[in-house]
Amino acid sequence: MDRIKLRITVVTALAVFLLKGTDTFAQQTDPTLTGAVFAQTSTLKNIYDKRQKAHEKIIAAETAVTVALDRVHSVEDKMLEYLSNAQGAMQNLYQIKRAGELVATEIPQNCNLLLKSVGSNLKGTAIAAIVSDELVDAATQMAALYPFMKQLVTSGSYDTGGSDGGKEKHKVNLLSSSERYYIANEVLTRLEAVNTDLFILAWQVRTLSWNDLWFSLDPEGWVNVMSGKNIIGGIVADWNRGFSFN
Repeated sequence: MDRIKLRITVVTALAVFLLKGTDTFAQQTDPTLTGAVFAQTSTLKNIYDKRQKAHEKIIAAETAVTVALDRVHSVEDKMLEYLSNAQGAMQNLYQIKRAGELVATEIPQNCNLLLKSVGSNLKGTAIAAIVSDELVDAATQMAALYPFMKQLVTSGSYDTGGSDGGKEKHKVNLLSSSERYYIANEVLTRLEAVNTDLFILAWQVRTLSWNDLWFSLDPEGWVNVMSGKNIIGGIVADWNRGFSFN
């Protein structure tokens, strides 16, 4: 393209020089040569114009393709965002449903099972204080965690006690799907842990021996007592051996 422009410029300059030159030079110029120069100039200009138009069409086509690709990428981004939010919403629904099952059914059932185990077993009566603490902790976590999770994950707000004794709704920044999943998963994990602890404690009260139950509930205290018992046993054994030697 640049070479064509250069050739057109040179030929045009030569033609102008031939037309506007001195009379003596004009008299010596061959009309055939002048016509050939003009014909060549016209031919080169036509070639340049055609290539310029083709180049402009190519640029326009590339621009149209770029715009179309940008639109395609925009649609892809929106689709991926929608699918991500839809998947996150389904996960949140499962977590809320599972937490609701724990709060409404499974944890109360295990609380009742623990109370029955305590009432029907002498070991349960001995650890009634520990059982009471477990039940209070379970009730507290159920009352605090599930409503907070459900409200925050679904509506993006949470309630707190106001100065007048009523409830104040606090709006938080819009949570992303990963943040909603994290909050719901943390709450669900804690509720699952409460439910499991209640079930295991009820099973221990019903099946374990006194020694095993004591060790499972208070391992540090059990170790201290056993260590003291072993020390006393060693002293008694040494004392008995001393008398036997005498």
